[in-house]
Amino acid sequence: MKKLVFLFCFSFGLIVKSQLLFNPTAVHDGAGEFYDVNSIKTIELEFYNPSYHPTLVSWKENYMENTLPAKFTCGPIYYDSVAVKYKGNSTFFVPNLFNNPKLPYNIDLNDIVSGQNIEGYKKIKLGNSWFDPTFAKEALASRIYKQYLPTYETSLIQLVVNGNYIGVYVNQEDVGNQFLTKHFGENNGPFFKCEPMPEEQAGHPVAWPNLAYLGPDTLDYYESYERKSPTGWVEFLNLMNVLNNDVANIEQVLNVDRVLWFLAVTSVLSNEDTYNGTYIHNYYMYQTPDGKFQMIPWDLTESFCGLLFGGTPESHYEWDPLNGLSPYLVEKPLVYQLLGNDYFRKKYFAHIRTIIEEYYTAATLKSWVLDLQALAYNPVLTDPNRPHNMTKFVSNIDNPVNYLITYTIAGMTDVVINRKPYLQAHADVIKVAPEIVSVSQNIQNPSSTETVYISANVTNATSVNLKVTNNPAAYASDFQTILMLDNGLNGDLLAGDQIFTAEVPFTTSNDHIKYYIEAENPDAIALDPERAEYFYYHYYVDQVVGIELAQNFETSIFPNPTSDFLTIDVKNQDNFTYRIFNSAGKLMIAQVDVKGQQQISVENYSRGVYVIHITSGEFRKSEKLIIN
Repeated sequence: MKKLVFLFCFSFGLIVKSQLLFNPTAVHDGAGEFYDVNSIKTIELEFYNPSYHPTLVSWKENYMENTLPAKFTCGPIYYDSVAVKYKGNSTFFVPNLFNNPKLPYNIDLNDIVSGQNIEGYKKIKLGNSWFDPTFAKEALASRIYKQYLPTYETSLIQLVVNGNYIGVYVNQEDVGNQFLTKHFGENNGPFFKCEPMPEEQAGHPVAWPNLAYLGPDTLDYYESYERKSPTGWVEFLNLMNVLNNDVANIEQVLNVDRVLWFLAVTSVLSNEDTYNGTYIHNYYMYQTPDGKFQMIPWDLTESFCGLLFGGTPESHYEWDPLNGLSPYLVEKPLVYQLLGNDYFRKKYFAHIRTIIEEYYTAATLKSWVLDLQALAYNPVLTDPNRPHNMTKFVSNIDNPVNYLITYTIAGMTDVVINRKPYLQAHADVIKVAPEIVSVSQNIQNPSSTETVYISANVTNATSVNLKVTNNPAAYASDFQTILMLDNGLNGDLLAGDQIFTAEVPFTTSNDHIKYYIEAENPDAIALDPERAEYFYYHYYVDQVVGIELAQNFETSIFPNPTSDFLTIDVKNQDNFTYRIFNSAGKLMIAQVDVKGQQQISVENYSRGVYVIHITSGEFRKSEKLIIN
């Protein structure tokens, strides 16, 4: 049989030490894209109804989800019909109380006319930065959160409505189907917005979405959680039941490490308007195909203490990262159930140390804010509806400022300068962790017939583990724990030299191996890479392969480029397997042992370059895919 042979090599990630480090933040927008924080775009809305404002206000005040059609322009993009409504809670009701037109907007590009989008984004959410004179807190918080877990992006937008400049807004990425696909490779799982019904609407005090288990009746949860997926109550109630009543099995239903990162970033940045802050809300829960719920942050406007409702600034700056466990608060089961576990608690404080070391300095944060404010200065200066003057725009970077005489809005660097020493002196933070000096991989591009050993030079540890998975999902999941040994056997070169070694158990061709190192002693844990499990080392088995294309292995991939659907057609084969990877090496979709034509929806993929791998028996094909 005549064969045509090609050599294919496609590598992803950043070369670090002697292995590849997977960088999940590569999916975020870059220069010139819609959520580029270094540019300010202008959105123009023109409502067909000249009485749009009182109409939208009335609907919002009466908790109605109605929308009005409007013409939409953003640069060269023009749509004559998009659906618009007001959004928000306090950021709506407070300015509306003062008859200020700068209300937060929800713009659905796709609702009236299907297929309308900007760079694939179908919904635009605009926050009015009402309680942030700097216009920078949400953008800065998002920038830090997204280094450690999937987080929405932000930029600044100028909004013009019916020819009138309304002002500068924070452009908040919608946590919806496109977000889920971007970070998890699909969007079909149970999905919940954890936001309570307002007290006025419920007719009684707010029922905060604290993940307490209230029994099997879904009606008991409707005032606290909004289901965003067609189904999912059974899975979501099971999560709460396990969390509260069977916590030993919590890792089967919850991505615990990602939640620990959520809690750690929230605590370091003093975001008091979410689960482990003062008010338990502003997050989403999404169940990925591995059966585990992921915790996704939302509405980061109150980071860096934000608007201080009561108490002295010092009482906020010294908010205990164990609040909920110590003191024990019955309304925070996610905190006391996880941080009451010694192992999870040590990982949580390892994460806190990492965030402090990497980003938590007043000079670093101020530099970012000054860059953003230099870009925004003139648009903010001419904003006719901003509630704060330009003096506060500048001074609130460093200093607290007053709001409505009674309240105080904390200064960002003031929070860091006061909170950092408190955190660094915390009893759990000062514990001496192991040190992971180096990590190495004996074969960089292994074949399926070769044995891969991972070694780590570690001091001050009582145990060292290789955490490794070959789960093909687009997100890190199901890491197995393999004890690493320093005994001179099984790949370890020399006993007693503090270099620990373990063998990777996965050798199947095309396996995507993901791993990190975890070193532990009785007091603390250390990780390498430090941002694990969100970041990790990785490689592909048979990454450099000879690709054989036989005459009877006929494949068609069309259309290419595409923006909505893709068809893969493989003829003369009983079955085949295909996988699509984005440019960062993240698996977007994988289907095993399928037949005939396969139509795939890619409308929620970000625009860019992808790679399709098709295998059938001994035959393989790889092709570049362009998403417009």
